[in-house]
Amino acid sequence: MTRQSISVGSAANDGTGDTLRSAGQKINSNFIELFNWIGDSNSLNSQISLEDSAIAFEGSSTDDFETRLAVVNPTADRVILLPDAGGTIVVTSATQTLTNKTLTSPTISAPTITAPTINDANSNELIKFTTVASAVNEITVSNNSTGNPVIVSATGGDTNINLRLDAKGTGSVRMSKVAFSSTEITANGAASANTSYITCNKGTALAVTLANGTLIGESKIFTNKGAGIATITPASFAQGTTIALDQYDAATLVWDGTNWYVSGHYGATIA
Repeated sequence: MTRQSISVGSAANDGTGDTLRSAGQKINSNFIELFNWIGDSNSLNSQISLEDSAIAFEGSSTDDFETRLAVVNPTADRVILLPDAGGTIVVTSATQTLTNKTLTSPTISAPTITAPTINDANSNELIKFTTVASAVNEITVSNNSTGNPVIVSATGGDTNINLRLDAKGTGSVRMSKVAFSSTEITANGAASANTSYITCNKGTALAVTLANGTLIGESKIFTNKGAGIATITPASFAQGTTIALDQYDAATLVWDGTNWYVSGHYGATIA
C-alpha cells in the first residue's frame, strides 16, 4: 500500500478537507503498514531489532543469542564504506580465510608472542619471525623476469651488511648447486670486495691487490686465463707476500679474521 495523505483543506474548517473518520482511517492504515514492516517493540521483523546503541540480529533461530552491530565512541566524524561486492566481513579475532587480498606495509606481530609465525594449511609453523629492538637492517626478496634470477638481498641502514644462513644444532645448510658471484680483471687494480670468484685476464703481467676480508670464513677464488702472469698481493697474508698465477693456474684463499690463507691451488707460486 502506498502512503495515504490526509487532506487538510484550503483553510481551517472550510469543509473541504477529510472528515475526522476518513483522516483516522488513513492514519490507522499508515500505522498498520509500518507495524507490519517494523513490528512491535522496535522489531524490524523477527530477526532484526533496533536498540538504543546497536542493531541486533537474531539469526535464523529465535533464541538467547544475537549479533549486535555497534560502534566504538567516535572521536571525529568517520565514514565506513561497504564494498561493492558480496562476501563475509573480516574481523580481527576470528579464524577466517582471506582470498585475493593485497597487503600494503603489513605488520606481522602478536602482543604476547616474541616470534610471530606464518602457518601452513595444517596450522603448522611455516615461517617464524624474530624481532630485534631498534633494527635498521632487513632482507629484500625480489622476483624477476624470464631468464633472470630471483634475489634475496641484505638491505637496510648500514653500508655493509652480512647475510647469514644458520642450520640448527649439527645440521648443515644444503644447497642444490652453488655458483659464486664473479668479476674479471683486465688491468692492474684491486680485486672486487663484493665477488668471490675473480678471473685474471691480461696479455701481459697483471698486478692485483686483495683487501682484508670482513667475515671469518670468507673465501676468494682466483684463476688466470690471460697470457701474462697475475700477481696477487693480499693486504694481510699468513703464508708470504704474493701469489703468482701463470696462465691457467688457480688459487683459493680463506680469511681467518686476521690473515688470508691459501687453502688450495693449482700451479700457484707463493712468495
